[in-house]
Amino acid sequence: MSKVLPLDQQVLHVYVALQNLAHGRTVNDIADEIGRSRFATARMVRRARELGLIEVRATVAEPIDVELSARLAQRFGLRSALVVATYSTNELTVREAIAAVTARVIVETIEEDDVVGFTPGRTLVLASRGITTLPSADVVQLTGVGWPRLEDGVEVISNMGRAAGGATYPLYAPILIEPEARVILKHPAIQHTISRFDHVTKAFLTIGGWPSASLLAQHLTETGELDAYAEQGVIAEYGTSLLDAHGRTVSGLEDRFVGISEEQLNRVDLRVAIGGGEGKERAVSAVLRSGLADVIITDVRSAQLALEEQDDM
Repeated sequence: MSKVLPLDQQVLHVYVALQNLAHGRTVNDIADEIGRSRFATARMVRRARELGLIEVRATVAEPIDVELSARLAQRFGLRSALVVATYSTNELTVREAIAAVTARVIVETIEEDDVVGFTPGRTLVLASRGITTLPSADVVQLTGVGWPRLEDGVEVISNMGRAAGGATYPLYAPILIEPEARVILKHPAIQHTISRFDHVTKAFLTIGGWPSASLLAQHLTETGELDAYAEQGVIAEYGTSLLDAHGRTVSGLEDRFVGISEEQLNRVDLRVAIGGGEGKERAVSAVLRSGLADVIITDVRSAQLALEEQDDM
């Protein structure tokens, strides 16, 4: 079944079929909601049944909240959303659940000759450990690494590169440096990676939630700089972008970040945002509003908060 339709399409097919068969909505009504023709929508209902995706209940292999995923994608204009059906408040439990779904999405998304970018992060570390084989693709590290987990960035890129078998472009640098230290960026190995940013076709980026669920925020706390950005409303980081609650970019660290710029990220064909759990709920909302993500992989609590906050705005 998973070889026929990727996970996000399974979720969409199940949602359409359930709305029609379980909730009695007309094909025309559902077609208007999802922005498809009534003929395409009717085919989705039929195909969901033919593939065994539905009986009377959803049978998607991964633990996905189908209806919440569809609502989130529609509300924020995403290509797709995958809301992992975990209600746990345990940070590790949520991270492991999101990582499992992320690993599957990576495997289903990467194609031959892609140039795939990854940011370092604990969720992507877990996801990368579960991937053994990928189509032949180049792998690029999109940002430097946050303190004190410098090994995370190396492991994500190493694992993904080994699975893909293409060229690997690590970034052996911290995510934030002092202006006078930018000479490090002239090192040939770092320049080799930076030169690939403009060629990335698909990007997978973790979401940092300020102040408690972000290694960057912890570093700025140690240097006494966090309050200045908190006063400007920063609640999230995504790649090398700092975001406020409205999803607006907050400037100030551009000359100190090591990684793909927001302008370069905007030119990437597919951008997948990954994150959820304790301390990241509002950050997920900020990323959704920023327009910097095409796909979101998150948990139920974060998705529900994002929808509630969007209703209040």
